[in-house]
Amino acid sequence: MINKNNVITSRQNPSVKKVCSLCEKKWREEYGLFRFDGVKLFCEALDCGLDIEGVYIRESSVDSLCQRLSDRLGELSDNRIICVSDAVFEKLSDEKSPEGIITVAKYIDKFRKNIKIDNISLPPRGEAVLLLESLRDPGNLGTVIRSAAALGIDRVIISSDCADVYNSKTIRAAMGGLFRIRLDSVEAERFDEYIAMLRASGRRVFAAALDESAAILGELELGAEDCFVIGNEGHGLSERVISACDRSVIIPMTEGCESLNAASAAVILIWEMRRARA
Repeated sequence: MINKNNVITSRQNPSVKKVCSLCEKKWREEYGLFRFDGVKLFCEALDCGLDIEGVYIRESSVDSLCQRLSDRLGELSDNRIICVSDAVFEKLSDEKSPEGIITVAKYIDKFRKNIKIDNISLPPRGEAVLLLESLRDPGNLGTVIRSAAALGIDRVIISSDCADVYNSKTIRAAMGGLFRIRLDSVEAERFDEYIAMLRASGRRVFAAALDESAAILGELELGAEDCFVIGNEGHGLSERVISACDRSVIIPMTEGCESLNAASAAVILIWEMRRARA
């Protein structure tokens, strides 16, 4: 399965340099590829049918990984499984305690990047939709995607100025949720127009924001088609996006406590959406 007599030992090997370049967004977009570390994400990628270009395995981990993953590695052709020396793998991995396997996959074709509003097709009725504006922290974005996938959201719609979904921190935090959920990226400067179009299609859209007229979550009767919009970690939602929504909603909290971060707030809001669809 793995040819241990053909180990890549040079850090200047073209394949090694290509994998290293995928740490940068410009090269991910150039090649249409992204990479991720670890056994779990490798298995999730196979389960979700991702188009895998290559799997790089650390030489000292070959025997243990072949024993652990013999059936899963058998799903790939031999020329897609590459053994690299420990020194080369150290250059490739960005994990503190790597498991010895790095996967390179093609961009996910169900993601729609930077949709132009003028020729957009809205999510079909029946889909549960969550919207995110300017969520810049890749860890937060990944955590929201993980929660959305786990709790039945069908589609996450992000403004184009959110963190890159193929950033390694996003992928790590999403823990496979990124491979399963549908995701659209809408022009940031026209995100409010997109919300208006959602409303015109018959959905209600609520802003997770504090204002004088905000409804209290739990007292608001939600419908199955209703959506929430969650904003930037530090500044929240923009005024134009809040104005585009039906109204604002706040999560009731104990007095004197710090506000929840975007990822924590998202879990609560997504749970309420799930209850409304039950």
